[in-house]
Amino acid sequence: MRVARIPYLNSAPFFRGLILPRHCELTDAVPRELGERASRGELDAGLLPVTDFLRLADRFERLGPFGIAVRGRAQSVVLFSRKPIRQLDGATIAVSEETSTTAILLRLLLEQRYHLAPAAYERGQRPDADALLLIGDDALRFQHANTRYPYETDVAFEWWLWQHLPFVFAVWAIRKDAGAPEHKRLETALSRTLAMNSKALAAIANDASPGLGIPAESLRSYLANFIYRLSRPEEEGIRRFQALVETHHLL
Repeated sequence: MRVARIPYLNSAPFFRGLILPRHCELTDAVPRELGERASRGELDAGLLPVTDFLRLADRFERLGPFGIAVRGRAQSVVLFSRKPIRQLDGATIAVSEETSTTAILLRLLLEQRYHLAPAAYERGQRPDADALLLIGDDALRFQHANTRYPYETDVAFEWWLWQHLPFVFAVWAIRKDAGAPEHKRLETALSRTLAMNSKALAAIANDASPGLGIPAESLRSYLANFIYRLSRPEEEGIRRFQALVETHHLL
């Protein structure tokens, strides 16, 4: 059983102290890579980016109510730009190589909410780009030290303002052919670990602070923004996102 871990701080509540059965192998993958490996049949379970889960719904099923979502600001899905977001018509947008779902969310915001037509979306960090989309720990680090881009837009907050719904970045999923016993064992392990770590956000933040170069208290507040057990509003957010993606042929 190959279980994927996204190596970002906001995923740590699922993985800190996680005890998996002996036959399970934990492997790290950033969101876009995780989706690609799942598509190739190289992974059996993991925090699957929402766009990849929708694309692979014939092979994967949800694992409990678990995922990563926010109602408002995420702080780690940020568009850094030289102009305000509403003035990015004709702009070149550099997009992190690591993003899967957030890249599509950005397109929805620019093209459908603001009716803009960027000149190009280009993968990687280009110094000549008009704007740069970063996610995860890279976004946290860059935001903490940013001197290049005067405007910073939290794209999850833009979704909240537009749709008045939470945004769900990833859901726990497992291959449909993994079998009910595997499904139950992993779901139970995740539930126990999340219950333990929900009370240990300060410790998780303290551990991560030196590596990120960000004060622990700021990181604890950051982690506290996330929703890890999805409920009705988050499920409605997924459905709304899926409808928009399908309507505009972005999946």
